[in-house]
Amino acid sequence: MKYLLNTVKSCCLIAMLLITTNIKAQDDEFENYAFDDNKADKTPYFALSFGWNANFLFMNYDEINKRLWSPGVVDKLGFSGPVFGSRLDFFTAMSPLVNNARLGVNYFWGSQAKELTASNMVYEPNSGTYFHIYLNFYRKLSINSFGVHFDYAIVPFKSLAILPGIGLKLGTMSLEYYETILPKDWENPDRVALIHNANEKLTYYYASVEPQISIEYAITGFLMLRGAGSYSFDFDRPLVNNIWTINGNNPYSGVPKSVSPKGFSASIGVYLGLFNY
Repeated sequence: MKYLLNTVKSCCLIAMLLITTNIKAQDDEFENYAFDDNKADKTPYFALSFGWNANFLFMNYDEINKRLWSPGVVDKLGFSGPVFGSRLDFFTAMSPLVNNARLGVNYFWGSQAKELTASNMVYEPNSGTYFHIYLNFYRKLSINSFGVHFDYAIVPFKSLAILPGIGLKLGTMSLEYYETILPKDWENPDRVALIHNANEKLTYYYASVEPQISIEYAITGFLMLRGAGSYSFDFDRPLVNNIWTINGNNPYSGVPKSVSPKGFSASIGVYLGLFNY
């Protein structure tokens, strides 16, 4: 009898040990399941917004500065540094069709200008006298583009999103250079004339592929700050008769391939809209 009682006690202890071990294992599984369930229920990235960006384009001016040449003033009229411009963006998240993806459109315009006025004494044969004139040199580089862009949002923590993406753009780049004798008067024609025609406007029609990456922080559900970097790979715009034109739609040829607005861009912007991430 005593032996039987000890045997029953031993069996009960073993059963209790197995039940305790099984309950602990189920608790661990439940905790893991609950954690994974929270991840699955995480709200996808959402943004519907309109914003403005200050944009800085760093491009190559070597061939441009050679073309916009004026004797004695080339160093003072050469382009340098970034082209400053503005970019307007509108974008919307593509969820629930594609979670964390978004599609947008943008418009960019920017320019850089150089100007110099030099004085000179000019001899007039008819009167046998010298008189004073001013010669104004003006150079301007302008860029305009319209594009669409696709981005994918990575949200490391609340309110911060990192978005790699790619854009497609169509644009124009204009090079203007003018030389003007001053002063000008409506009633009186110029007493002297330039010995060459320096008043020209060249226009280039291009398209580009632009990979980009943005870092965005939603200060509130309605206000967001954005910093971005991109690189533009440009090529001649398809379906255009004259890729380069001069003074209107007159064809212009022989322009080096390096004369284009390709290069690195950096921007910072502020956006208003709806943000949830």
